[in-house]
This record gives sequence, structure tokens and C-alpha cells, in this order.
Amino acid sequence: MFRLVQVLVVTLVVTLRPISGWITKNPSRPSISLRLVVDSITDAPQTATTAKQALLSLLSGRTDPVLCCPTSLEPLIKTELFLGTPDEKWSCSKFGTVYRRTGPYISLVPSNGASKPFWEKSLQEVVQTDTFRNPFTAFLYERGWRQGFANAGFPGIDAEFELLLDFFSAVVVDENKEAGNFPVMAGTVLDMSCGSGLMSRRLAKEGTLSKLISADFSEAMLLETNRRFEEEKKTAASLAFPELVRCDVACLPLGSGSIDGCHAGAALHCWPQLEEGLGEICRVLKPGGKFFATTFKKGAYGIPRQANSQGGASFRFFDVDELENLLREAGFSEVELNSLAKAALLHDVQNDSINQN
Repeated sequence: MFRLVQVLVVTLVVTLRPISGWITKNPSRPSISLRLVVDSITDAPQTATTAKQALLSLLSGRTDPVLCCPTSLEPLIKTELFLGTPDEKWSCSKFGTVYRRTGPYISLVPSNGASKPFWEKSLQEVVQTDTFRNPFTAFLYERGWRQGFANAGFPGIDAEFELLLDFFSAVVVDENKEAGNFPVMAGTVLDMSCGSGLMSRRLAKEGTLSKLISADFSEAMLLETNRRFEEEKKTAASLAFPELVRCDVACLPLGSGSIDGCHAGAALHCWPQLEEGLGEICRVLKPGGKFFATTFKKGAYGIPRQANSQGGASFRFFDVDELENLLREAGFSEVELNSLAKAALLHDVQNDSINQN
């Protein structure tokens, strides 16, 4: 039995309508360049018409089944060219706003979410957000920072992954108690506030997901996630890289009802706009989708943390009742709380009303 002390482990299910017939698997489409497509057209026995159609399809782009414009929530059209170096852009299908890949990740932060000068930032923004945008923090995260959470009761990333895997691997059950046949681990999963990718790498190694999105607001953390995936790739050639996305949890660039599961490890206390973030996760989950998260209870490390009207003067720690109310207000319902020592585990949180936008 894991010893969980002063830590919250949150697992959520949102059921919005009967499950039969709603599940659609969205396998990720391979990233290809213009050069590769031309080669395939040249080598394969195709008619001139099909070759032309393939080339036009590449040049005109294709709509991503999950990612969307963070402002309009309309689908993004992805186009890729190879003009000496790969050029990848994503355009809003409604307004034409263009987003481009920055190194290994695509930045889908709204223009109004651009960084403010330091002197215009609140203490909350500096502590909860800028701390993790510092490259030094990203460097330290798996070199002692995350391991230190054991002092507050976290069981460790491997134990947390086993809990997550048990939760995500179970088949979904609708309100009529009829089991579905599509576990989250066969679908699309978002690792929100992925940090250095320590949970993303474990999810990827399972090799069962159709799509994994590793998202964070911190550029430094996304670069560290990519670096660690590249290191893992040296000894695990079949390891699939996730889609790395820079975004704000309070303004997720994902379509409504587009993902099967979401993980947010040691993250809720770092979200300046927590209520909006929880609401966004509820929006993007499919009916029957699951949410697994860990965070701190008040009193962790022996220091009480009180929230102000903006969500906390520094990191936000929670009472169990407070977090339950936040989840219900975000759209989740039927919250079942299970306590172990000073820890609280939340299981099978469901919402039987339509909550998609």
C-alpha cells in the first residue's frame, strides 16, 4: 500500500451522454514533407490524376482532428513544405491566424497571452508561472525537484503511473452500467503541465495510444521534454514522440470532446486561473473521458497555504471539500472521495448532463 501523506490524487470521469456510438478513434497522421510526398508519387505506380490530387492535398493542408485555434476554437489547417528546410504552419480555419512550430513544439498561446514585462506581473504570475519557465528549473526538475515531493506524501512517479494506468485502462461504463470497449489507453491523451515529460515518457512507452499530446506553458519544460525523449529514443527505437504544444490550460487549443483522457501531475496548485483550467479540461474531454491529477493538500510540508481571490499569493494548496466544489463547478459531478491516512483520492467523478460547447 502506498503511503500518501498530504497529497491529493484526483481521478475524474465525465459522462455527458450514453456511451454507445460516441467513440471515434482519431489516429494521428504521420508528419511528412513535400520531398517525401514527391518521392512517393514518383516511386509508386499512380495515375497523373491521383498524383496531382496527392500534391494538391499537401499544399492545401489538412485539418487536425484534435488541435484548434485557442481563440476561435475552430479547427487548425496544417500545411507542410520542404524548401531547403521543413516549414510547418497551422492556420485557423475561420480567421486565418497563423501559428508556427518553434523548434520541437508548436506554440498555440493566444496573442493576448504574450509575456508581460516583469514589472507588470503579479506575485502570483511570477511564482506560479515564471518559476517553471526558467531553464534552470527545467534542468533541476528530475534532478531532485520532483523527487522532493515525497516529503509531502507523493508516492513517486512510478507508483503514480501505476495508479494512472489502472484508471485509464478500465473500460468506460455509461449511466446504464453497460460497459464500453474503448479504454482511454487506446485513444487520445493530453498530459497537461507535462513538465519534463516524466509521465509522458511512461505513457508513450506503453505503445497503445493513438495520440499523445504533451502540453505546457513553459518553453523550457517543453524543450526538456523533447531532450529526454531523444535520449530515450537512443535505446528504444520504437518510442513514438508526442505532439509537443505550448498552451495555457485556461485556453486550451483543443476541440470540444476531442480527447479520451487527461493527466495533470502535481499541477493544479500551479495554475493561476484554476477554475477556468478545470472548465477547459471538462470541455475537451469526450463523454466518458477521464481526468487523473495530483496536487497538494493544505498543510503539506507543514506550511498552510491560503488562497486569495486570484487563486493564491503563491502556490495554491487545497482542502478536500474546496477541491470537490471546484470540480463540480467546472462541470464534473457525482464526486466520490476516498481517503487514505492524510491523503485523499477522488474516483469516478461523472457528469450526466451535456456540457460540450
